[in-house]
Amino acid sequence: MAWRVADSLLHLREQINVACPNRSKASDGTIGDTAHSARKSDHNPQPLDGAVGVVTAMDITNDPDDGCDADKIVNALVASRDPRIKYIIWNRRIISSQTEPWVWRNYTGKNPHSKHFHLSVLPAKTHFDSKASWKIA
Repeated sequence: MAWRVADSLLHLREQINVACPNRSKASDGTIGDTAHSARKSDHNPQPLDGAVGVVTAMDITNDPDDGCDADKIVNALVASRDPRIKYIIWNRRIISSQTEPWVWRNYTGKNPHSKHFHLSVLPAKTHFDSKASWKIA
């Protein structure tokens, strides 16, 4: 299946890259690996845009030494309550715009998301392809 990454997530990554040009990208990711494809994951191309699957999740590496402080970025995203956000996982916690909205809960998945934060956007095209600027600071 042909796939692409949601434009809103590419825009977020570009904003972070401009703000933190020397940041590590070691834990960045979009499309899921084989393990992801065996389960439900926003890293799999799920909503269709025509015949193309859209990946609605992105991981961004935490690299505070080079300006990409996931704590600060995640806190800014949560404070913004951006209508595109489905959920964020960071450092053993998850926050959702839909399940117990905007309340941090413990995250007990296999990956603690301590080297990167995960952002999923809602699967509606108006959300996943919005190129509005993200509030990251």
